[in-house]
Amino acid sequence: MVNIGRDEKIWKNPTEFKPEKFLEGGEGEGVDITGTKEIKMMPFGAGRRICPGLGIAMLHLEYIVANMVKEFEWRGIEGEEVDLAEKLEFTVVMKKPFRAQLIPRN
Repeated sequence: MVNIGRDEKIWKNPTEFKPEKFLEGGEGEGVDITGTKEIKMMPFGAGRRICPGLGIAMLHLEYIVANMVKEFEWRGIEGEEVDLAEKLEFTVVMKKPFRAQLIPRN
């Protein structure tokens, strides 16, 4: 069985990290994350068992990310390579977590 969100029949290069695919004009623009129309991805589950926190998460996500970008300059740790290899725990996580250096903006 193909993992949801990595189905090559639905997504071009599904394992490639391209968050811009969800922007206007991208292949993921307007994707239904609730599973009511179709299931291309379901970060909050779907159907009767959908996460009750979906509404509040979507309400606050833009605000939180915008403020983090506004308040901090984000840099990778010098000399550390980004490794997108995964391991299975309760969910799928990075084998070697990405570390960032945050520098407060003046």
